[in-house]
Amino acid sequence: MNLVDGILNSAIHLPPFPAVIQRVLELVEDPTSSAQEMVDVIQYDQSITANVLRVCNSAHFGLRRPVHSLRDAVAMIGFDQLVEIILQNNSAQLFSRACPGYDLNDGELWRHSVSCALLSQIISIRLNQAPSPTRFTAALLHDIGKVILSGFVREHFEEIRKLVREGGCSFSEAEKEVLGIDHAELGGKISERWQFPKAIVLAIRYHHSPLLTPEDHEMVNLIYLCDLVTLMMGIGGGADGLSYHAHKEVLNQNQLGRRDMEQFISQLDEGFKKVEATINLE
Repeated sequence: MNLVDGILNSAIHLPPFPAVIQRVLELVEDPTSSAQEMVDVIQYDQSITANVLRVCNSAHFGLRRPVHSLRDAVAMIGFDQLVEIILQNNSAQLFSRACPGYDLNDGELWRHSVSCALLSQIISIRLNQAPSPTRFTAALLHDIGKVILSGFVREHFEEIRKLVREGGCSFSEAEKEVLGIDHAELGGKISERWQFPKAIVLAIRYHHSPLLTPEDHEMVNLIYLCDLVTLMMGIGGGADGLSYHAHKEVLNQNQLGRRDMEQFISQLDEGFKKVEATINLE
């Protein structure tokens, strides 16, 4: 068995993405779906239901009256925000552990991932695009490949670092050279196994190389920008954060300058404080 096969076999042991959340995402993207269909899907998952009600009724969420049921939650906060609550809380199970291969301590990958998800909303508005759960999901899960690849990167770290230092490669390019696969490509394969929409798969697969995506350029560029801004802020950069090749074409194409970046950073700081407040209620 070669190294790539070993990596792909390791990915098989990653828990399947919750079927309830997959179905919720499908409903959100279906313009004919109803609030009752959403409730019908979620209500039999006690953990998700309890968490949604807990967050909705927290002082940090600021609703005018208590939420006593999933139907109330959908009616008061809407489909999109409901999905965000579910995803933010469940992502902690995937991303909360340390990734030593990338020099990321406990919680750092989760912080990076949630920051990117919040930026998907902030940047979408600036680009006159509609924020959506699909974009939020792609941004949140874009680094899922790191969860599996971390151990392999750690074993071959000196080889990867040498390529970065002497060969002028980005960290992900060095990953590909040494391991035969990088975390973005692996993440794309994982999201395919989870049967995510093609746009999410491509956004994860090409979040470091947006110019190479065969389609869904708008989505891929957005997730690239979310990752770029988060790394600029030093959130979850780890070992690869300083070995990153920026694509000015994407910035120029969207007419984004320094002032835009400063606004993104300011808005993200406010948004993340709210997320931390609700997540830390447990």
